[in-house]
Amino acid sequence: MRRPVVIPGKNIKGMAVLIVLTVMTGLILSVFYQASAAVVSQLNTKYSVVIDAGHGGYDPGAITKQGVYEKEINLEMAKRVQELLKPCGINVILTRDEDEDYVPEGAQGRHTKKQADLNYRISMATQAKVDAFISLHLNATVTGLNSGAETFYHFKSNEGKILAETIQQELVKVPGMNRRIAKPGDFYIINKSPMPTVIVELGYLSNPKEQKKLQESWYQDQLAHAVAKGIANYFGLP
Repeated sequence: MRRPVVIPGKNIKGMAVLIVLTVMTGLILSVFYQASAAVVSQLNTKYSVVIDAGHGGYDPGAITKQGVYEKEINLEMAKRVQELLKPCGINVILTRDEDEDYVPEGAQGRHTKKQADLNYRISMATQAKVDAFISLHLNATVTGLNSGAETFYHFKSNEGKILAETIQQELVKVPGMNRRIAKPGDFYIINKSPMPTVIVELGYLSNPKEQKKLQESWYQDQLAHAVAKGIANYFGLP
């Protein structure tokens, strides 16, 4: 009886082909998995919100003697909150992602400009049919003694109150934060927006100690996590 003859070269070549096929199959399956995950992620996006970086462009908001602009910190905070909400399945629309305003050319007068700018932002949220509108700001007083975050809602909006309370409940957990409660406020953007709307004053730029923290990345992270978690809690999302 003849014994089978093993040819080393042919076996090595066959094994190499098998390895290549295995790797290619794995890559193809990986691509399909990622595509499927992306589709599932889109399908799981149940809610939409507007995150408004208060002020911008011609309107700087509060300014410190050191030249710190409220509008710049507001924008940074809006972007951070947006990134944190993405994994929750919440579609986030920013009213601005750069230093800009929405005042039409030729508009005159501080009141007219401000109203036109805010109307545009409200229109963005209304047309997008978002479930909530969150406007981020920084506070300021003449004395500079006040500190801490505050959240405001329209006194007739029950949903707005719930949204404000869930956000404020997370903000007071930030180490060193004053333990304020959400409260009704008389602000144009709250009064005119048709959806649940809140204004979140993340801190007092006029307070020297708080100003320094508001400029720090680690503190901005803590505030952004608190706001994002409050929004997610409002929608019952992890």
